Amino acid sequence: MNLEEEVRQLREENRCLKETVKSLEKRIEELEGIVKEKNRPAFIKENIKTYKKKNGQKKGHEGCTRESPEKIDEVKEHELKICPECGGNNLSDVQEITERVVTDIPEPQEAKNIKHRKERKYCRDCKKIVEAQVLDALPNARFGLRLMLFVVFLKIGMRLPVEKICELLKNMYKLEISGGEVIHMLKQIAREFGPYYEELKTKIREAKVRYIDETGRRIAGKNNIIWGFITEEIALYKINKSRGHGVPLKILGKNCNGINVNDRYSAYYTFIKKAKNCKMQVCWCHILDDSKHLAEDFSEGKIIHRRLKSIFKSAKPLEGKGTEEDVNRLLKRIDNIRKIRFKSTTCTRFIRNLSARDREHLFVFVTNKGVEPTSNRIERGLRHDVVIRKISGGNRSKNGARIHECLLSTMMTYKLQNKNLMTDGLCYLQANLHNKLQTAK
Repeated sequence: MNLEEEVRQLREENRCLKETVKSLEKRIEELEGIVKEKNRPAFIKENIKTYKKKNGQKKGHEGCTRESPEKIDEVKEHELKICPECGGNNLSDVQEITERVVTDIPEPQEAKNIKHRKERKYCRDCKKIVEAQVLDALPNARFGLRLMLFVVFLKIGMRLPVEKICELLKNMYKLEISGGEVIHMLKQIAREFGPYYEELKTKIREAKVRYIDETGRRIAGKNNIIWGFITEEIALYKINKSRGHGVPLKILGKNCNGINVNDRYSAYYTFIKKAKNCKMQVCWCHILDDSKHLAEDFSEGKIIHRRLKSIFKSAKPLEGKGTEEDVNRLLKRIDNIRKIRFKSTTCTRFIRNLSARDREHLFVFVTNKGVEPTSNRIERGLRHDVVIRKISGGNRSKNGARIHECLLSTMMTYKLQNKNLMTDGLCYLQANLHNKLQTAK
């Protein structure tokens, strides 16, 4: 080998080494970015992307405004005696009257102290003394049902802490009550809604489609789990120390039917094995989110993410209108992804689980009307409690957790059914109270 050929070979090796160094430096930057992203605290958010968008309504959009109310509760006359411009009183007779309608709330007023005078008479048929019923308050309760339901609405519906509830009642109704009395009200109302909570359990078991998820909650500073079960009209919550399959199995039972929509948490697969009459639809939002993380960590994960997005885009329009042929065609596209040989074991394991373990649970929504492809419904249902958890930090006792799950289930069910707790809840409690008094006689 002469000198020129040796120099040429060395230059070629030097060029290859430089390219290798550049590729390795680029890979190091990518890995450092991934590590930095994973170690970044949850409270640090990315900068909001700004878009150049013209303010105001879109072209051709029909404007809307609040309609003037038809019912007028009060009319106030405004007499003009002094000119508002110059302050003079040399004014003519009334030439025109203009009208303006505003909606306002009543000024703060004192709470009412109502004395119930009950007649007692002798019944010749029953052969005993009987008295008139009081349906506006619970037996031996110092506060009326409307006030107690309002406290429940503030605590559960509006997520207010106990101290804020006491402050609001003091400012709006000049009613001073302690935090202990607020807690006692919640306990009394939860006891009255106990039978309603048991009815919700029965209806959840009988539901054709239900959405299940769980999230963290604390009792006396210790970690617990709140489970959510939601249909189109029913919401049920259960706080338990366990995050295993035993909780939904106890709530729904081994012989329950219907379709459960949930994420790919392992407990739901064990539950399906024991409750053999149930079907399961896994959440496609979670599937695509997992594949998105694969695409960020592995270059070949981008293939999986891109193809899964395409498959879901084809399956979504078939929601409730597809056939078994459509399902087989979609599953074949999943199998085609599995045929690809991936270098990463993580990618291989992900697509293997998707095509084997999840195979029967991927496209249940295609052929079943009323089944959604995502668990977004229960995610929204649990968000209300997550906000309560962040404000209050959880419950102080197991008894408080039982009260919370009962009242939260009632409140969210009423919300799903477009019911008003202050009116419909009052009717339920009064009817329940009437039945108890009749039974006691």
